Amino acid sequence: MNPIYFTVRWREKLVASCHQGALVFELTMGKYHVYFPDEQCWKNNVPAWATNQWKHFYSECSKWCAANKIPITLTPDALVYEEKRQE
Repeated sequence: MNPIYFTVRWREKLVASCHQGALVFELTMGKYHVYFPDEQCWKNNVPAWATNQWKHFYSECSKWCAANKIPITLTPDALVYEEKRQE
């Protein structure tokens, strides 16, 4: 699988970037906490290129969270959207 790179952004966002694009997740500030979409929420909100990549993104995000001692919670109403690249 292709690598996914995570970047914390101001205003409670975690950006997950890969060669296909970038997805943005909810990350509470102060005391960091990632709210990751469950599979149904994922399918309803991500672009076509990411539809079948829930397991990969969740696994990589979970590893990143563990390495950074940040809790991660699966939730059916998590914020997730595609970040469009500037051209």
